[in-house]
Amino acid sequence: MSNDTKKITTQKCEVTFLEEGIVENYIKPGIVVEAVDLEELKKISSELAGNKPYVIIVTSGELASFSKEARELSASKSFITNAVAKAIVVDSIAKKIIGNFYLRVNKPYLPTKLFSDRAEALTWLRSIINKQ
Repeated sequence: MSNDTKKITTQKCEVTFLEEGIVENYIKPGIVVEAVDLEELKKISSELAGNKPYVIIVTSGELASFSKEARELSASKSFITNAVAKAIVVDSIAKKIIGNFYLRVNKPYLPTKLFSDRAEALTWLRSIINKQ
């Protein structure tokens, strides 16, 4: 796979190469992401980023969620390869509550922040990837 491929769609997600060093992981509506799905997401994201350091913006459709195992895996140090930061865009009160729960309980190893504004999330991610 080359960087010419800008978007890859799986059964549960869409992974898009937005710009140099920035990959979007969009979780489709109503989907529950399992640990095995995260492995696939990580592989695709890394390939789209050219196996170089990258940052992730996570967005999701309505009622999308992550299993307990997926949350634990995504927060772990052992899961991290080339990713250097993650911004989670929350567009509802429910997602904000769940996002804050993830940050407090799972304590992700990767620098992770919640944003209600996509543009602010991208600005933060650009500031991080530009330091690499």
